[in-house]
Amino acid sequence: MGAQLCILALRNHWFETHEIERIRDGFTAAKDAIANLSTTVLIDKPAFASLLYVAAQLNQALFDRFFAILDNEISGSPEFSPEELSVWDAVWMDIQWQRTGILNNKINARTTLTHSNREEDFRSSLTDIRLDGIYENHSDKLNIDFRVQRLPFPLEVLDPRIVRIPPGKTNELHKHAHETVFIFMQGTGYVKVDQVQISVAPGDFVFIPRWCLHQSVNESDGEMVFLAVADFGLTGKSFTGNYLKTARLKTE
Repeated sequence: MGAQLCILALRNHWFETHEIERIRDGFTAAKDAIANLSTTVLIDKPAFASLLYVAAQLNQALFDRFFAILDNEISGSPEFSPEELSVWDAVWMDIQWQRTGILNNKINARTTLTHSNREEDFRSSLTDIRLDGIYENHSDKLNIDFRVQRLPFPLEVLDPRIVRIPPGKTNELHKHAHETVFIFMQGTGYVKVDQVQISVAPGDFVFIPRWCLHQSVNESDGEMVFLAVADFGLTGKSFTGNYLKTARLKTE
């Protein structure tokens, strides 16, 4: 699976420039290692370089294919050998670790990340002046009118946001990589989750799975307000491609 995702990302130009260079450096390091009959040049290079070295020893002609795929010089749907797939799997895992490794290390360090000794730094509310307005959209044609605020906490995995929808309006029909739980505080209406319609009122929770099409509709006379708690801090790093383009109708 990782190999297919990696090749798809290369073909669609989803990797960042520095990630492409990291892959290229790994390929070059392995090629140099074979030319020098030594693995010492693999030190401090991407983790997949050692695996690439082994695969290329089995079939050195693979090098041309590795660089050709990296440079998008192969069209169509070519067949890949087990050695190639093993390398692309390792490339994918190396890039993913570069994106999320720091977070993983913090999780496993087992040390507190408490950032303050002030009570107010751990509490917020709907009237908090520190709420950060990060996105809004209005479309009379689509009956869309809503705004989103981020809570003032230094979170790394969770990304709770306040969503506000005026009476009779909706937010965008959209989907995204992060999973979310909605906690409804004001207003009544419903949430569409793919083909399911869920009625909501204050005190209700709604689960939004990854990649489902969903939309919230305010049928009440007052503002609909809910807290959307998502793992965007993790998925935003792990996702390869334009994250906001998958989740919003307009580009900020």
